[in-house]
Amino acid sequence: MTEDQPATVDEAPLPTPVGQRIRSRRLELGLSQAEIAEGMLSPSYVSLVESGRRQPAASALAHIAERLRIDVEYLRDGVDASVRTKARLALGRAEMALREGRADEAYEQFTQLVGDPGLNDEQSRAARLGRALARERTGDLEDAIAILSELADEARQTPAVQSWLDVAIALTRCYDRAGDFDMAIQIGEEARRAAFDLGLESTDEYIRLGCTVLGAYSGRGDLVRSKALAAELVAAADKIGTPQTRGAAYWNASLIAESRGELALALNLVDRALAMFGEGDDVRNLARLRVAHAGLLLHGSEPQAERSLEILDGVEENIKRYGSSTDIANFYSRRAQTLLQLGRLDDARESVEASLRELGDQPRVGGAIARLTLARILRAQGAVDESIREAALAASMLESMGASRVAAAAWRELADLYRDLGRVDDAMNAYDSALRSVRVVPYAGASLVEDEQPGSGVSELAGKA
Repeated sequence: MTEDQPATVDEAPLPTPVGQRIRSRRLELGLSQAEIAEGMLSPSYVSLVESGRRQPAASALAHIAERLRIDVEYLRDGVDASVRTKARLALGRAEMALREGRADEAYEQFTQLVGDPGLNDEQSRAARLGRALARERTGDLEDAIAILSELADEARQTPAVQSWLDVAIALTRCYDRAGDFDMAIQIGEEARRAAFDLGLESTDEYIRLGCTVLGAYSGRGDLVRSKALAAELVAAADKIGTPQTRGAAYWNASLIAESRGELALALNLVDRALAMFGEGDDVRNLARLRVAHAGLLLHGSEPQAERSLEILDGVEENIKRYGSSTDIANFYSRRAQTLLQLGRLDDARESVEASLRELGDQPRVGGAIARLTLARILRAQGAVDESIREAALAASMLESMGASRVAAAAWRELADLYRDLGRVDDAMNAYDSALRSVRVVPYAGASLVEDEQPGSGVSELAGKA
């Protein structure tokens, strides 16, 4: 066929679904193509669109939809407005359920919405993200990570603030809570670099992502990096952040200050964070922050256990209503530590066992810390063998998860217990494990020195730690 020959019927373009819907609605209303085109388009353009020879621009489609008195999204994909409205309302109910702490209910509602034709691409992604967040709230971090990883892979193709950073924040947080600090840092730093390259470093999402990565650095024991990043985030939040973002920066900086033994600074930062969160309606995070405040009051030269317990009693209802399983477990663990200081051993043991039940059998940093608290309670109750078993399990769990500084403290505590019982060899081994947790390894020539000077070497170094 030469260029000047007309197309046969078989070669003519087939009407597109969009064109078919426009034609069907136009005929239903008894309108001509000229009446549809009036004010913006030409009748020939409408004809080309209806026949499939022209794909309408967004502005043209909006004009046609207005003339046809129909939803533009229906023309685009054939989904009726009532179906869209129903899906949007369902998505709103699912999000509300998640905000109100009804995680299992939210998960079911989000799951029903995945693939719903009434949702556009962004709403469908929000349903999948909500499904992951609901799983995180129930403590099923592995399932949450699987969903978030799929979203992250898709978002990397077209990175933007909402389609990448919110997923990266959640994925980093889940890996952090699962105790995989290396992966949390890898995911978080990758997202930070991508966001920076896109010029998003002055957004609240970027700062919140940094706060999440900071938690992973702290958990891994990288205090130098943690301190520098905490200072950077506080400065950025003070400059551009909303009250909630500033509160998150202060909160995370307080945790770093606490880990460095700077308790006065930590308390000051928590007070500033409480003031920021107090300006909003984020009930869950405000309750979590108060639990952290209660924990800080247990430290220092003059622990304030009574005040700590008062704070915990005041937030218990909100933590249980709005918090995740991790939040609730942390609350019980903090309460057990407080009750232990007050000498209420039976109540303390009941509380820490509630924490462990909440976490289940999955290896978690929070679970290891709860077991370490249980070891202290058992020791105070005189159950020495049980205390040793729990402390050793806690230290091993922490070390396997890469929580080096916390693991070292656990090994040190176990070593002190062995020492007090006169079990010197066990104490030396535990002290050695504490040193190894923070990567203080034996000197290569230690065995030669030990041969020449009995009593020197690894054991002596460990004993002086």
